[in-house]
Amino acid sequence: MSKMHLELSAGGALLLSALSFLLSWEELLALACAAAVHELGHIAAICLTGGRVSSLRLTMTGAVIERTESRTAAGEALCALAGPFFGFCYAAAAAARWPLSAGLSLALSVFNALPALPLDGGRALAALAGAGTALAASLITSSAVLLLGVIAAASGCGPAPLAAGAVLMYYCWRGTD
Repeated sequence: MSKMHLELSAGGALLLSALSFLLSWEELLALACAAAVHELGHIAAICLTGGRVSSLRLTMTGAVIERTESRTAAGEALCALAGPFFGFCYAAAAAARWPLSAGLSLALSVFNALPALPLDGGRALAALAGAGTALAASLITSSAVLLLGVIAAASGCGPAPLAAGAVLMYYCWRGTD
């Protein structure tokens, strides 16, 4: 069994610095646990489908798992959706004892399950229905998230949904993940 390398890019260090400035230590720990469970879900599915993980890298946009691809489209979809699935399970299990981490895990899982590239839902859709369908779904989803973000920001709910919609729209416009 080969070893998995853990890497922190300069962008990942910047992300951690920004989060440590914006969040309390309790919020940062809650988010880190939710994200760790999400990534462990992907890693478990990769191993169960016969894949190999070579590295886990933290970048400016989050964690990136370098791995071998699954042999089937269904295996790829399973690997993509395992992160949100584990996150939903963790949110349910942690709700009574650690509602902050459960809520963050739920939000992370719902967002990542959206059918938009490069999110997990978009990757699963691309594996099962093809890149063209995934790009069309990405355009629709990113437009909807952007619109909801504008409404939320105008209603005083803060800029996070607007930023999420803008980032998704950027990826959609770029046409790649």
